[in-house]
Parts: sequence; C-alpha cells; structure tokens
Amino acid sequence: GGSRLEPEWVTVLVAALVYSGDMVLAIPGRKFDATGLQQLAATGMDELVRFKHLEQPKEWNLPALKALFELLGMTPGMAQLVTQGKDEPVQNLQQAVGKIVKRIVMTRQALREGLSFWGLDLLAGTDPAGQAGGLDEAKAFFESIQAYSSPGKLKNFRYSAPEVFAHEKAAKTLDELDALREFIMNHGPNASWLSTAEAVLPAEHDWIDRMKTTRKEILDGLNQTDLTQLLIKSRGPFSEIGARFQKLKKDYTITYIGLHTKARLGLNDDKRKAGLLGDQRLQTLLKLAGIDLMPRRQITDYRNRLAGLKSCFALTEQDLDASPICPHCGFRPSVEIGVTGSGLPVHSSQQLDQMDEQLDLIIEQWTKTLLNNLDDPMTQANVNELLHEDDKQVIQSFMDSKELPDQVDDNFVQTLKTILAGLQKVPVKKAELMKIVSNLGPSTPQEFKRAISDYVDILTRGKDINKVRIVLE
Repeated sequence: GGSRLEPEWVTVLVAALVYSGDMVLAIPGRKFDATGLQQLAATGMDELVRFKHLEQPKEWNLPALKALFELLGMTPGMAQLVTQGKDEPVQNLQQAVGKIVKRIVMTRQALREGLSFWGLDLLAGTDPAGQAGGLDEAKAFFESIQAYSSPGKLKNFRYSAPEVFAHEKAAKTLDELDALREFIMNHGPNASWLSTAEAVLPAEHDWIDRMKTTRKEILDGLNQTDLTQLLIKSRGPFSEIGARFQKLKKDYTITYIGLHTKARLGLNDDKRKAGLLGDQRLQTLLKLAGIDLMPRRQITDYRNRLAGLKSCFALTEQDLDASPICPHCGFRPSVEIGVTGSGLPVHSSQQLDQMDEQLDLIIEQWTKTLLNNLDDPMTQANVNELLHEDDKQVIQSFMDSKELPDQVDDNFVQTLKTILAGLQKVPVKKAELMKIVSNLGPSTPQEFKRAISDYVDILTRGKDINKVRIVLE
C-alpha cells in the first residue's frame, strides 16, 4: 500500500492551513480558526490528532473590513487587498489600531484631569462621563482588533459593519478632544505666560486692559466654536490667535524692559552707587553719628535707600521669552515701591543724582546742628574747662570757618562728644508728630500750639530743660 503520514505531521499541516485562514479545525467541543492559534498551540497533541473534522472558513466579511479601514481613517479599498492575502494593509491597520488605543488612553487621562485654557473649562457643558464610557467601549473594541494580525485571521473577522460603525461617535469624540489637547498644547504656554505677566505689571497699566480684552474675545469665541475646527488655521476667529499672543508678548516685553531700565541701575550707575557707598562725606557722617545729639536715623535711612537701588544690566528680550519676569533680579513692577502704570516717578539714575545732593544737604544740616549747640553758653564753658589747648584750637577753627575739617578723625569726634556730653538728646519720630496733628483735627493756632507743647512736656518730664535737645528722626 501507499505510504501514510504520521498523525503528528498531519496536525502540523492542518495547523498551517488554519494559520493561512484556509481551514477551520474542529475537535470535540472546540473549533480553531486563524484567530485561535495560541489556543491551538496550547492544546495537547493527543487531543489534536483525534480531530473531528475540517471545515471551510467563513467567506470574507468585506463590508465589515471596509468599515474598519474607514473608521480608522484609511482607504476602504485596502480591505480588498487583504482578501488577496496581502500583508502590508494588515500591518498598516495594526499600526493605526495601536495609535488609536494610545490616543484613547491619553484622552481618558485628560478627561480625568480636565481640559482648561486660560481659566476656561473647555469641557463645561459636555458630558465627560458619557464620553468616557464611549471611549472605554471603543478601547475594548480596538484592543480586540489587535488579535487580527494577518490576512488569515481577518478572514474570521467576527464583527459586522454596523458593529464597527457603532464606535464612530467615540472616534469623533476622540478627534474633538485631541483637537482640544493640541490647541492647549499650542497656545496654553502663551496663555500661561500672559497670566503671569498680568500679575507682574501694575493693575492700572493699559497693557492689562488690552490683555483682558483679548482674553475675553478668545474665550467667548471658544465657547461658540465646533471643537473640531480649532486647529483649522485658514478660517474662523482662531486663525490669528498665535499672532495676537505674540503681539501682546512683544508689547509687554517693550513695556517691561522700559520699567526695568528705570527701576534698575545700569553698569555705569552701579559704579556710581559703589562710589557713594564709599564717599568721604558718608564716612564723615558715619563718624559724627557716634555723637548722641546727632539724628543718626537719617544716615541709616540714607544707606538703606541707597542699598535699595538694585543693579541689573543683563536682561535681554530673549530672557523674557520663557518667563515674563527678569531671571537676573526678579523685577516685579506691581510690588516694588514707586511703580505706577506709566513707569517710575524717578529714574534710578536720577535717584543717584538726588542722593548725591542729599549727602551735601545732610552735611550742611549736621554742621549747623553742631555749630548751634557749640554756641550754647553751657557748651562754651565745657570748651574752656575740659579741653586741652590743641583741641580748643580745632573746635574754634571749626566754629570760625563754619565748615567741617576735610578729614573728620576720631579725635575731632571725641572732642565734640566731650563738649556736648552735658546735653540730653530727646528723639521725636515724624510718625508720632503726624499722629498728634491727625488726632487734633481742624484746630485754632492756640489749640495746635498747646497740643505740641503738651507733647514736648511729656517728652521732657523730669529732665533739665536747659540741657534737652529735641532731635527729629
């Protein structure tokens, strides 16, 4: 007789026919087509060799395959190539399926986190729960399609065309939400930048009004627009969003740099500031501040004000592209003293000029204070009784010239301390005087004088009036 194949070889040949989609293997209680190869491979050989019979596979479900390709945005005619055993359309199909599953996963996460743009919830008025349910069903459907990885497996495609198209709404929802996500990715950073900038400039600045007007127009337009149209640049109110954002950023940058230039010292002014901090006049005043009678608070305030003039000469327009705040000094016009919508009242460079002049003024005031107190009969007695002849000559020279020595040394300061030691300083704060006047309200000259006199009496109670010197601080 003729040769016969071993049962095992028959099983291998049958499995190959099943894989190619040309045969369906039936064993008691089960059937294996091209989509069930993993289960077939896991079935024992003893069971397979007792197969019941072989069946012809189903006919190609061409309408359903065309629907699937169409749903995925591919050419429906590719389904015809699949029926001819072509692998390439199947590979393209699986790539498209993999992409849409990833899109669904990302979109589901976006639904959970919310989609907001410039403070507007873009999902307001929609049905997030219903959208999520439809996307979950679509995800399960597309994941099941991943099993059809060859033409043979697609011959046993188990869905009908209506079942495929049932997920068309979910695909449209996915497109809409993708459009929203991409719109936010494109314009969200600029919107966030502008929101930060809004808090940086003073509230009354005209740029703030222009920015708010632009925001309202864009958000109103978003509320009235089909979401799928957001990314179409050739029409609708959004074709110029990017340009409008760039215009606002450009205007802000010019405004901010202008304010920054006024509020910060440049390189040359920074050197001038350093010069004032080391100025001989300031060193003279610091030494004289050791005398109890002198209003040393003036010097403390002066130095604090000078130190408060910040230097920054590194800012460029490119620095502001990423953030609307100077990365070098953190300048915020809205919170720094003296900044208004139109800019700083006094340019930092001009403030240096004023502070240079102020040093001369303080020197003049302190010199006058010293001379007035040295003219007092009590201090004159101290000059005659307590000083050596050399020190007397130094003090007399000062009183005659009415100008401080070019070099105020420790000996000169100590001599003044000795002379003025009997005088008692009583400091008066400007804020306290203002409070008295404010509490007094409208008053007659006599009432005003009496209020100030009563205040002085309180300050000098228990002190020798002839030795008291009131110093305004």
